[in-house]
Amino acid sequence: MSFVRELLAALALSFRTSLAQPRHLLLTVAGFLIAAATLLGLLTIPAGMAQLAAHTGLPDVAVVIAAGADAGGMDSAEQRALIGNLPGVAHNSAGNPLVAPQFVVNTRMLRLDGTQADIVLRGISPVTADMMNDMLQLTEGRWFEPGLPELVSGSAAAAGFVRLETHAHTRLRQQPWQVTGQFSTGGSLWDSELWMDIGSLQDAWNSPGAVSQTWVGLESPQAFDLFSEALSQNASLQGLAVMRQNDYYRMEIGFIYRYTQLAAWGIAILLGLAAMLAIANALSLALKARRREVAVLRALGFRQSALRVALMLEVVLAAMLCAVVVIALGWLLVDGYSINTATFSQAVQLPLKVSSATAGWTIIYTISLGALAAVWPIRRLLKASLAQSLV
Repeated sequence: MSFVRELLAALALSFRTSLAQPRHLLLTVAGFLIAAATLLGLLTIPAGMAQLAAHTGLPDVAVVIAAGADAGGMDSAEQRALIGNLPGVAHNSAGNPLVAPQFVVNTRMLRLDGTQADIVLRGISPVTADMMNDMLQLTEGRWFEPGLPELVSGSAAAAGFVRLETHAHTRLRQQPWQVTGQFSTGGSLWDSELWMDIGSLQDAWNSPGAVSQTWVGLESPQAFDLFSEALSQNASLQGLAVMRQNDYYRMEIGFIYRYTQLAAWGIAILLGLAAMLAIANALSLALKARRREVAVLRALGFRQSALRVALMLEVVLAAMLCAVVVIALGWLLVDGYSINTATFSQAVQLPLKVSSATAGWTIIYTISLGALAAVWPIRRLLKASLAQSLV
């Protein structure tokens, strides 16, 4: 009998035996399902972070900050005027350059769950909306009036914090502010912020003229290099650095993404060791119950290599099937579900994401656990003498 025929015959017999005596198989499957679900659930968090970063920032907007600053810097009105005259800068319908200063601060507010968390307040100028095009949508109410203590709440912020619904009144630094509406930017980090007039926020924080960063609308994404080179060569703009807006936010979220990914794998490996022991124990019991069946096949002339591959394939297929089931359930029940979490600077509403990479790693992880757990029980079964196995 050829190796392939022996392999297929052994697999068919194993399948029938597992159906006839499913107790040990169910224990093994339970171990695979728990391990796969654990890793999938953990990896949806960094995958959601990656999606959040991908949706934040525009390729045709540059962010100008003070060089060497960790979170923005200061520039002057004179410098912003010079920036507006650099090549590559876009203009609105009125002919004004798309240069929008931003004043960004953090404050602590009460969440709906009763905990306190940081939230970002972003003071903006009217030019900000001009460069965001259709990405920025007012979903409720109206925009704030310049010079007044009014704000609009990001959709995620309104869903996670108290007194941020439209027409509500909240307090910032012991001063009353009215929430005039809500906005959405399509699932970006900005949806977890509060936006208001830059002058009103500067006054509330006793920081007249303060600017954290400046957004600059470009004629096209390709105009960034021309703009960046012109800024670096202008002697009056020394001390300022520029990044593409999407790269800036990818960098902002990047550390959190790497941290959550490392934590997810660390937890998964620790739990995987325990799962591997449980799976190995279940496999040992299952193979012990089938020792006579395997011994008969050996006595009939089946090669040990064919039996070893057949038993390993049985485990690998069970692991892969369990992983696929977990991934399918994840797509149905978890993908797109939002949780409240936090970066180092603010609370965010994070959408969990079952990405293709998450699915792939879940399959690889589960198969690897099964293969490693099966090595010793299979080796011990096939190394036993026929006489002992047939008893």
